Amino acid sequence: MPTAEYEYKKAHKRVVEDRGPASHKPCQFCGTFAAEWAYNHQDPAEVYRDGRLWSERTAYYMPLCKRDHRAYDRAFRQHGKVVLPAVADALTEAGRQRYDEEHRQAVKDSTFKSWRARERALSLRKDRRPRVNPAAVRAIQKRMSRAYAHGPSGISLEEMRANWVRWSEGDR
Repeated sequence: MPTAEYEYKKAHKRVVEDRGPASHKPCQFCGTFAAEWAYNHQDPAEVYRDGRLWSERTAYYMPLCKRDHRAYDRAFRQHGKVVLPAVADALTEAGRQRYDEEHRQAVKDSTFKSWRARERALSLRKDRRPRVNPAAVRAIQKRMSRAYAHGPSGISLEEMRANWVRWSEGDR
């Protein structure tokens, strides 16, 4: 059975894979650059093991800056889930006082642009499928299996190197 730490990190990695890095989004409370994905403690099927609490669903995570993430988690540890809506309101108000609207809008614009650029790059990467020539792959597999079947004397070292170079350069 995987450890709780492994499952916890895997859940956070899944959030990054699904929703992108938190640094590409504004903090939900103050509007400045986010640094981490934070669990909002609203999932009815949350997982608690070995002192770690997380959700398997990525929808229950929000981007937060380090300051707000620490304050939110501290409030949860000290008082439980019932105070979290009030804490969220207090952190939002504190963020409004700390940063002016112009600063928050600049952060929002820049994070939106970087997020869109990342999404475009990922979509282009997913659309590109490697082109493989099945006949070339079979020929190389045949040569390599002959080399392994007959041992070192079945095929010369130079021929093996040539096959490997041809394979690694993309002659598939």
